[in-house]
Amino acid sequence: MVLSPAQNRLLNIAALSFAAFGLAWIVYLQAIRGTTAGPDFVQAIKSGEITADSVTSIEVVVPPPGYSAFTASEYERLTRLATITDQTAINDILTALQVATPGQYSQNHPSLQSHVYLKVNCQEDFFWLNVEEYQDAKSAVLQVEANNRNALNPNGATLYYLRNYSEVLSLLQQKEK
Repeated sequence: MVLSPAQNRLLNIAALSFAAFGLAWIVYLQAIRGTTAGPDFVQAIKSGEITADSVTSIEVVVPPPGYSAFTASEYERLTRLATITDQTAINDILTALQVATPGQYSQNHPSLQSHVYLKVNCQEDFFWLNVEEYQDAKSAVLQVEANNRNALNPNGATLYYLRNYSEVLSLLQQKEK
């Protein structure tokens, strides 16, 4: 079947429109959906907006192998290792995160030592944190990706690191048992 030039133009316009819509949908799914406005969790701690008294619990969660969760149902299906409700432990974790440095700490071929998600439940909201411990021949660092309030999309998280994190890690490991 041979198309007229007008039909060919219409077909090309339809194909380009479909491709543009597909690209816009991918951008939405990867960069916009699940993000919210406002400060991330570490910024909220540093500003005093979030205090230990406003945190009701911290859930220590096993991340999914090989991918990141993006939806509420994916996050809720993940295995909970523990729930921290002790206000002293919550205060200690928040105190440590107050001195977290923004950005990524440079290491030479670090290996991943441990990896957990933390769901910080506040009185009305929640925050998801992706926590990874990396170690190379010279240093060890705790990397924290902090999402905004009620955000699910890990692509919107802000990256921080802690050099002195043994207390935080011991609290998380102690509560895992």
